[in-house]
Amino acid sequence: MKKWLVIVLIIAGIRCDGFSDQVFRTLFIGEGNACYRTFNKTHEFGCQANRENENGLIVRIDKQEDFKNLDSCWNSFYPKYSGKYWALLPVNLIRRDTISQLKSSKCLSGIVLYNSGESIHPGDESTAASHDAECPNAASDYYLQDKNEEYCERKINSRGAITRDGLMKIDWRIQMVFIDNSTDLEIIEKCYSMFNKPKEDGSSGYPYCGMSFRLANMAAGNSEICYRRGKNDAKLFQMNIDSGDAPQLCGAMHSDNIFAFPTPIPTSPTNETIITSKYMMVTARMDSFGMIPEISVGEVSVLTSIISVLAAARSMGTQIEKWQKASNTSNRNVFFAFFNGESLDYIGSGAAAYQMENGKFPQMIRSDRTHIHPIRPNELDYILEVQQIGVAKGRKYYVHVDGERYQQNKTQTDRVIDRIERGLRSHAFDLEKPSGSGDRVPPASWHSFAKADAHVQSVLLAPYGKEYEYQRVNSILDKNEWTEDEREKAIQEIEAVSTAILAAAADYVGVETDEVVAKVDKKLITTIFDCLITSNFWFDCDFMQKLDGGRYHKLFNSYGFNQKSTYISMESHTAFPTVLHWLTIFALGSDKETLNVKSEKSCSHLGQFQAMYTYTWQPNPYTGNFSCLKSAIVKKVMVSPAVDSQTPEEEMNTRYSTWMESVYIIESVNLYLMEDASFEYTMILIAVISALLSIFAVGRCSETTFIVDEGEPAAEGGEPL
Repeated sequence: MKKWLVIVLIIAGIRCDGFSDQVFRTLFIGEGNACYRTFNKTHEFGCQANRENENGLIVRIDKQEDFKNLDSCWNSFYPKYSGKYWALLPVNLIRRDTISQLKSSKCLSGIVLYNSGESIHPGDESTAASHDAECPNAASDYYLQDKNEEYCERKINSRGAITRDGLMKIDWRIQMVFIDNSTDLEIIEKCYSMFNKPKEDGSSGYPYCGMSFRLANMAAGNSEICYRRGKNDAKLFQMNIDSGDAPQLCGAMHSDNIFAFPTPIPTSPTNETIITSKYMMVTARMDSFGMIPEISVGEVSVLTSIISVLAAARSMGTQIEKWQKASNTSNRNVFFAFFNGESLDYIGSGAAAYQMENGKFPQMIRSDRTHIHPIRPNELDYILEVQQIGVAKGRKYYVHVDGERYQQNKTQTDRVIDRIERGLRSHAFDLEKPSGSGDRVPPASWHSFAKADAHVQSVLLAPYGKEYEYQRVNSILDKNEWTEDEREKAIQEIEAVSTAILAAAADYVGVETDEVVAKVDKKLITTIFDCLITSNFWFDCDFMQKLDGGRYHKLFNSYGFNQKSTYISMESHTAFPTVLHWLTIFALGSDKETLNVKSEKSCSHLGQFQAMYTYTWQPNPYTGNFSCLKSAIVKKVMVSPAVDSQTPEEEMNTRYSTWMESVYIIESVNLYLMEDASFEYTMILIAVISALLSIFAVGRCSETTFIVDEGEPAAEGGEPL
């Protein structure tokens, strides 16, 4: 019996999980640093972990020629290895001629993406690296719904798009991780160099450095399934018995949208007759995406255009009384709109148009407050949008209108365009005007409102004609190395576009344009450019640190709260909407009526029963001193009407965005040593032989072998036996 007990104890000491699972380093991966599932109404996209793509040997793809090793599954370097691989891959190698190899590979578990460190300049035309489609937002195009065009008829992004439908619309069989921490990247590279890098003769051998990673999504299918399972009646079947909570599986993408009203919206006591007004909406989108959605700075896709609008708003804010007086006289108003989710079938503008149609924009009517006249779609005369500012070829800009609507109201629209041209020419930029009734509006927020009203006109100002010139719209690589000349030219373009916005808006409202009204603060443009674009993070510059005043806190350990990102997401885990909101308050807020307010508590009390005005305790970005700023700025979380049960089925995926995200569980990256299977067999054999020898040795012993005379130690101590 004792012999068998010894055998059991020895065999139990042999690990049965092999030697390849001995993790020696764990690297934390935050939310947003990896590829996960997204959905539209018909399909699922993105990445999902499974048994086939979690583990692999680490290899490198450093240059174009290395993709031949992917085709051969690195057999010449690792002939004895039959498993899968994790490939270290710089983002700039995601190209048209490589994407198909990554999609079709049967030996990849995943790719570890990282920034190569190579400088990319805004005018670089050598790399087509837009992660968007050839026809961005094609499914939500006004002309497609109006049956004036076929799907993706105008391939405006054909120069830059890596694939026809974009990288966001790929259902990958592999996983992806983005490593932005240089220390973590060095650890992975060192692990590869020590164990996996082939020798000079091309040979290699065990042990190898392996990697494991897992991101598990909670949802699958499409957004319709996702939405249905998210309803309360469906959640009853998913409820946790212990906690009583129903888990969230997925959700619609949503985030803050910002609306600013420098000229007054008509108001009246409740139930009184409302006098209608007319509006020009000045807009720029505030979102972009990348191959891994959150990894998207959006320098040209988003930031330069937003700086143009902010500069115009600041100039307007310094002369606000003139604008308000003119607006009251002409009954015409200008307001600013920063829409979120525009790169994903116009989430923000689609929601705003829907609210306008239902009389809920900018706010719902409340009986206890002054009645703000809701803005209706038929009250919008113009949507003046700016895009991709700072990358013009030469000094030429284009204005895009809908040709048919242009012919209906040619005189007034020509007047607006003429003022834009004057503004541009004051900074030595030219403007190409509309050509005729056949003109079409490129992807823009206007499409959402065009579906709601037959007369609202687009005035889109951009540095491209029939096709995008910039080849990295919506891309991880929309992050540039700006030379001093490139930076100065971009700032000049922003200044010119801001002046054009002011000139058009002033003429529309009826403000007499003089040197003061039309003056744009170039120094402010330069400061914000350096803060939002040149700096590593939003709050790295002195201007933004003072504007922050200790208010910003990294609430989530996500990419968007720790790095620059303009992705909309599902949970608003990004700092950019907060940054833009504070900058908009700085641009249009005033403390003239609140100079006696000396505390945050007193400031917040002022806005408790206000219908339109908000009061914000905010520091001056030049001095850092706090004051109570009064402004008519609304920050609203906008969700696509597609998740509204009353939205007609035929309008899904054509009128309103159906993009959703899965909730996911993200694990850490584990690095471990991989031994040959023969090594494990050898170790098991040694263990068995050791066990047999132990049995043989124990078997030859009797009980007397282990008896110790207790008197011997005492005798050695001098005591008598």
